[in-house]
Amino acid sequence: MKHTTLMTLILLVMHQTHASKDIFTLDPLKIMVEQNKKDSTIVKKERIETANTIGDALKDVSGVQSTSFGPNAGAPMIRSLAGNRVNILENGQAINGMNAISGNINIPFDPLFTRSITVHKGTNSVRYGGNSIGGSVDIDTGLIPTELEDKSGNIDIAYKKGFNDFNAHGMRINVNNQNNLSTNIQFSTQSISSYKIPGDSKASVCDTRVFPSSGGVNSALADACQRDSRISNIFNKAHNKYLDKQVLENIAKNPDNFYDYYDGLESAKYTDEAITKRYVNGSQQEFINDPNPDYVPGTEKYVQNKINNDVTPNYKKKMGNSYARNENMAIGTTYFIDNGYIGLSADYKTSEYGVPGFSMENKSFQSIYSDGLPVGVKIKQNRFAVDTLFREPLSFIENTKIKASRLSNTSGEYIGARNANEYKFDTDAAEFVLKHKPYRHISGEFGASINTRKVNGSGKERYLPNVNTDASAFFIQEKIDLNKFSFDTGYRIERVKHEIQDQSFELARNSSNSKLENKSFDLNSFYIGTEYKPRDYLSFRLQYSESERAPDINELYASNPHYSVMTQEEGNQNLNKEVMQGLELTTNLNWDSTNIAVSLYQMNFDDYLYLSHSGASMRNRLPLKYWKQTDTKVNGFEVDVTHIFSLHHFGDLKIGAFADLTKNKATDPDSLRLANDGIYLPNMPTNRYGANAEWTFADWSARVSSLYYDKPRYLGKNVGEEVPLPAYNLVDLNISKKVTLKNASIDLFINGSNLLNEEARPQNSPLKYIAPLPGRAFQLGVTIHI
Repeated sequence: MKHTTLMTLILLVMHQTHASKDIFTLDPLKIMVEQNKKDSTIVKKERIETANTIGDALKDVSGVQSTSFGPNAGAPMIRSLAGNRVNILENGQAINGMNAISGNINIPFDPLFTRSITVHKGTNSVRYGGNSIGGSVDIDTGLIPTELEDKSGNIDIAYKKGFNDFNAHGMRINVNNQNNLSTNIQFSTQSISSYKIPGDSKASVCDTRVFPSSGGVNSALADACQRDSRISNIFNKAHNKYLDKQVLENIAKNPDNFYDYYDGLESAKYTDEAITKRYVNGSQQEFINDPNPDYVPGTEKYVQNKINNDVTPNYKKKMGNSYARNENMAIGTTYFIDNGYIGLSADYKTSEYGVPGFSMENKSFQSIYSDGLPVGVKIKQNRFAVDTLFREPLSFIENTKIKASRLSNTSGEYIGARNANEYKFDTDAAEFVLKHKPYRHISGEFGASINTRKVNGSGKERYLPNVNTDASAFFIQEKIDLNKFSFDTGYRIERVKHEIQDQSFELARNSSNSKLENKSFDLNSFYIGTEYKPRDYLSFRLQYSESERAPDINELYASNPHYSVMTQEEGNQNLNKEVMQGLELTTNLNWDSTNIAVSLYQMNFDDYLYLSHSGASMRNRLPLKYWKQTDTKVNGFEVDVTHIFSLHHFGDLKIGAFADLTKNKATDPDSLRLANDGIYLPNMPTNRYGANAEWTFADWSARVSSLYYDKPRYLGKNVGEEVPLPAYNLVDLNISKKVTLKNASIDLFINGSNLLNEEARPQNSPLKYIAPLPGRAFQLGVTIHI
């Protein structure tokens, strides 16, 4: 039905375009491409179309890692910050929803036809608000045309066959009248039934480190491994010399006596005395005990039995419950006018996938666990957007942009076929940005935005109340360019208000909140930066920033078990806003064919929000955690190096390398934080070292890359210390060939990932002990451009 509807729509649009031959003619519109900002990185289409998640698409960007909640859900983690601190945008407007609150909810994403992704490392709060305190990621879908194509009609057809990777296919059509009207229509799907892995789905530490040499059970590791682990003392029948005759006779007379008089203790049947004396019917009698045939001198009375049972299966060579299917249908139309354009788009995405190796129930003290049900996620998202640009509406205005969108995202978690919880995010947003013409050495822009979000939940495992959030803001950014020196600054004022919609939400008895209340926050963010260019090929940039973020609804109001993160999560509506002071120094050297970029940064957070372990566990052995605040320092560095070698008649060879390191460390932790969470938080990214070589020659191109994830050095706690996982190296390969025909061109390609078939478990992944990254995988594909 969907395919039929789409094709009908395509034919109608094509017919309408060819029928409009007598439309009046306007001068061609020329849109200038803005220069990339030095604090942003643009990931091109070639790197995106091989990815399955946004986090995966950005893995080669220094300072950025994927949260890797299994292979089907991965959000960008920038310099150890993610979730509510990294704003995900689509064509300049936020699309954050449940994905910022619950890590197993993926960000709806179409890798086949996304044009580029811009990553802003470091705070971007002045431009996009408090939820960009750790950076922003903007997905350019290209759905709304911003310039006319060279031809009146273009068709891109993509097909990919995956081997341990997604099967994918899609089609994108552009029709335009070569004058003032252009329309894009696209459809795509990606799917996989399951992933293969090099070894077991559960890490070896689930066997070797659950029972530490110091004794006892590492319960936090056992829970993360989805293991029912405990130690029981079993009576050793070889310890005593004799069998207690009187006890055995009593049990023989009536078997119930074993439980009524001896509490079912096996040790009651044994003794070290050859003759025992007992009072029977008021008189003392002697019982001559028989020798214990199992007796072994010097053995302990009790033997420890270490139980380490899997609550969820430990799969061999495959990843259980790792299916996925994504669909996208969209249309975007632009009407071009003399001084700009007006664009409209409608976009529908669905996603359905399993959360591998994961169970909503962390059961214990059972003989079998076959009744455990897998967790699935279903996402539906509708987005309608308006994007306009007007050049020189007034003599002193260079251009004016107006963007507006309506986003409806429904995300549900399922236990087997049963809906556990479902949340609907309805978000209306609008933004007005005005860029004034340069005056002498001064250029800049200012704007205003409003955002209204309604969150409604349902289901027995609901852990958030119904909340409406309104945000409004005004910002300004200006730059003074004085040849070798430049100065830039920006300021944003923002107000965020959360309103509880009803009091029907039941709080847990352990909740910090007694009655839910409305909360509002006034936020102020600014930055000031300077750049010095002593030579055309060398520049130094220093930036200081102060940014503020309001706590979001999960940090304020969450209560009850949040199974997707295996935690009983308790919010606190008395939390303060988060304040960050940041300092970053960036150096760029661009000499001939060599480019070197070095970034050093430090972010000091006042009242940094984090989930703190209480030291207690609730039902289903879920750890009880509370949202708390402490001062925190995040610091690190990134180094990127590239050099291009000319091979003359054999093309060009581009060699690149990078290294990154980040630390997230509490600066003034209290004793409870040190005891339960440690000075470093768990699930933080580790050091990385990357290298790649890219060769291009005529219609051929090839790229091989190696990304080494070091063994983690800075470990947190879950009461017990976080158990580190081994280092690993991911090697990928891409080869493509372009074939040109008379009226079309064809791109043939092969992609290979994890070619060494390493067992890769990202330290920052919440599922690292039960779900590794997929093993060796390939994609064969073809894209036809007509």
